[in-house]
Amino acid sequence: MREKAMYFNELLTSWLEEIRLEHAPSTYVKYKRMSGRYIEPFFEGERVAQIRLPVLIRYRESILDRAAAGELSDGSIRCLLMIVNGVMGRAFERQLLPELIHVPPRVHRKKHVVQVYSSEEQKKLEAYLQEHMSLSLAAIYLCLYTGLRLGEICALRWENINTKEGYIHVKSTVQRLALLDRRAGEDACAKTRGEAGRKSELLLTAPKSSSSNRLVPVPSFLLPLLEEYRKKAAPESFFLSGQPDLPMEPRTFQYQYKRCLAQAGLRYLNFHSIRHTFATRCITIGMDPKTLSEILGHSDIKITLEYYFHSSFEFKKNQIERLASPLVG
Repeated sequence: MREKAMYFNELLTSWLEEIRLEHAPSTYVKYKRMSGRYIEPFFEGERVAQIRLPVLIRYRESILDRAAAGELSDGSIRCLLMIVNGVMGRAFERQLLPELIHVPPRVHRKKHVVQVYSSEEQKKLEAYLQEHMSLSLAAIYLCLYTGLRLGEICALRWENINTKEGYIHVKSTVQRLALLDRRAGEDACAKTRGEAGRKSELLLTAPKSSSSNRLVPVPSFLLPLLEEYRKKAAPESFFLSGQPDLPMEPRTFQYQYKRCLAQAGLRYLNFHSIRHTFATRCITIGMDPKTLSEILGHSDIKITLEYYFHSSFEFKKNQIERLASPLVG
């Protein structure tokens, strides 16, 4: 009888606890914060057994109104509706509802437009890196030719860089997340650095998915540069911080990257644009999407195709120029 009287927000809490165990910490933090702000207030006092489709439709309309006001993105709307539908699915599984009820998202996906540096901008950036080389600039250079994510380069250890075989083993990522109550020993591979009064923590974990745990080839021209810095570092230390137990703070590296762009006289694009630039260049030179997908650590080749395939104007222009070549002469 107790379950029959369960409130929606109680079941939501239970569903989130399952997410905590099954997904990356960053996913749990995201879902928890979004639920507290955009789901729980609407369903306050609603018993699961009394919820029907009109209630879910009213909820969808309420968040679409907030999106129209510029408060929510399409991606956030899809995430919120996924959470609500996940909770309703759990209600049906636990026989709290006589039938499965869900609300169709009906949110049109916008075409992904990635920001990348042009070939000329990349040449200018590389010239600056080569002239003012330091460890942090070497890291930017490395990302420009491997597509590593910000959290991956900050979590990289020297022991995972093989300069003899020419590859990097991506085994970890680091990110700063909002502090939430965590169970002791929840994630054995996590290292946290929380301080009293802090609202966030630095969390070192395994990659988000198995495909993100990968070997990434490094161009041979970068290997001597890496070997030069390796001689000064302990094998177990982190590549950027030089410490054995504390990775580089992503915000610190982002600041160093932003300062580099300013000094090089380049426009600012966020650090992820380095990854976008790498991927776009790979497509431009003719790398097949499957290989690129594996290098980037995408869980599905569709992600690679959606974001990058034919995304570069330079690529389109080169392909058009090829049409005339058989006719010339």
